[in-house]
Amino acid sequence: MYSDKHPCKGISLYPLLFLVAAFLLHGCRSPQTTTVGKQEKSPVPQTTQPLTIKDTNAARIMQQLRDNSIHFSELTARLKTKVSSPELNQSFTTNIRWKKGEKIWLSMSIIGIEGARVLITRDSIQIMDKINNRYILKPIDYIREKTFVQLSFDDIEQLLLGQMLFAEAAEVSYAANATNHTLSFDGGRFLSHLIFDKSSTHLSGQYITDKMYMQTLSSQYQNYQPQLGKQFPMDRELKMSSGVSTFEMIAKFQSIEIKENLEYPFYINPAFTIEK
Repeated sequence: MYSDKHPCKGISLYPLLFLVAAFLLHGCRSPQTTTVGKQEKSPVPQTTQPLTIKDTNAARIMQQLRDNSIHFSELTARLKTKVSSPELNQSFTTNIRWKKGEKIWLSMSIIGIEGARVLITRDSIQIMDKINNRYILKPIDYIREKTFVQLSFDDIEQLLLGQMLFAEAAEVSYAANATNHTLSFDGGRFLSHLIFDKSSTHLSGQYITDKMYMQTLSSQYQNYQPQLGKQFPMDRELKMSSGVSTFEMIAKFQSIEIKENLEYPFYINPAFTIEK
């Protein structure tokens, strides 16, 4: 039980956990958004068509991005995160433990004190909210209610690996200038632009617009470093806007390491309120 003097008292962390899980790393899928002041789910695409890449430069860049995917069975990561929104401005530390294809475990702390823990599996999300003494169990599609994207467990893994997920556009267009390559996807409702640095071909930015609701998501990737044999962006910034509401996040990875036989502790205090 936290006392009234607990340094995290009064801060609600658990809505941020979904954003950490869904957006820390590369990529984006079609945003599932809401209108201001009213929850309204966006229709989910019924089929995914394979991309038709006619331009050889675009095909090469897409292949390089796929090849730059880390391979592992289990790993750990640690990062510093800062969130700014109309409701909250907060910095915290996130520790990740990940068993490929099975589960993703997150622990979030403020000034060294754990405030929340999350366990994401193929079909559910469990949240241990230590600050407010709650245990929350939700299906995996609960992410859609807290973020701008519809994500399965496999989608989340692809995002964490830095791989793109696009289901809306059957074709990709390519353009270039003195410094960048740009790949554009127009699926009718969602317009997406991917920006790659011309010298390194690293993904440096992604800009997505939901034309139906005029809502946007932009992300930037910087400070690429060798990690586990691949080039990994250690710093990234995310901004989501819907009407007058804006959410911004800055995340800086401090470490990534392959491990074996990790533990994923998730003990629920019997005194916690259970929410489903």
